Amino acid sequence: MCNKKPKNKIAIVAGGTGGHVFPALCIADRLALEGIDVLFVTDRRGDRYLGSFGGRKIVQNIDTSTRIKLYGSLVLYFIRSIICLLRNRVDCVIGFGGYPSAPFVLAAQVLRIKTIIHEQNALLGRANRLLSILARKILISFPDTKHLKVSERNIITGNPTRFEKTYIKSFPKRNTKMFTILIIGGSQGARVFSEVIPDSICELAKEYCLNIIEQCKSSDIDAIREKYDAIGIDYVVAPFFEDIGRLYAEADLVISRAGASSIFEIIGFQKPAILIPFSRSVNGDQMANAQFLANEGAAIIIEERGLNRGTLTASVKKIITDHDQRERLSQRLGQLKISEATANVIEVVMKELAGAPGFEPGK
Repeated sequence: MCNKKPKNKIAIVAGGTGGHVFPALCIADRLALEGIDVLFVTDRRGDRYLGSFGGRKIVQNIDTSTRIKLYGSLVLYFIRSIICLLRNRVDCVIGFGGYPSAPFVLAAQVLRIKTIIHEQNALLGRANRLLSILARKILISFPDTKHLKVSERNIITGNPTRFEKTYIKSFPKRNTKMFTILIIGGSQGARVFSEVIPDSICELAKEYCLNIIEQCKSSDIDAIREKYDAIGIDYVVAPFFEDIGRLYAEADLVISRAGASSIFEIIGFQKPAILIPFSRSVNGDQMANAQFLANEGAAIIIEERGLNRGTLTASVKKIITDHDQRERLSQRLGQLKISEATANVIEVVMKELAGAPGFEPGK
């Protein structure tokens, strides 16, 4: 007679943005290596990021066209989530935020299945605020996360990223003769990335030898290339980069939005950065993320509403000419780094599965 113990089953639930899905994928992949049966739950937006995921997945079709349809979809998926959890006999659910995660994690809590939530941003999102009431553990990326009540359930783990094993050492800078600027976050097509930043780069190129790597919306590529071709600058422009880890390493300066994944990649690679928080981000989470780095002397913020060619050009010029400032920013980022964020999350999960108390922050 076979007495082999069945695999633990964990459901990982993430809203459809890359900021939610990428850290969730880091955990899903590591849990699979630990022999855990992983079920990944996201929405249609998140499904596009799951090409490398080899486990089972559920893609929710949540209708956000009107508020009534959104609420109706959430109620429907709450009922479906209860059925799914019972059918799959899930042992634990880990929620990574975003409203699509709410019905599944809440269903688990109603069924008294262990739930853990992870917050990527410097302020607790609306879904996680609701789910934190009954969660066994609340894992946070930033110290002093806003809207989070002090509790022994709160654990600082950091935010899992794709490059934890390859920061710095595996990506030596190849081009040391040019000042390389990596511009990311322009795929949403905001005017600041399609017009203001390229105009500023063209102005700077009159004085400095620049190499530009720029992410932008597909419809903006031709216009940006035309500007850069006119001044003879070295550049690469694309809507998406597969080798983003190497590009971070090549950069002397990063100009970026302030999503949690970008923030922790900038910290990991210790790259001086000018952050332009998305002014319409939900709850102002991007500004909170950027402000954390700025308050620690680890980044420069330029608010979108105050950004023009003159302000950006002046800020970039100061970083280009002030080597000591670049060193200070890089060193301060290194002091903020939380090593092995993925391993920290996995440790909490495994202890919850074993029924042991979670580890204490900093140990």
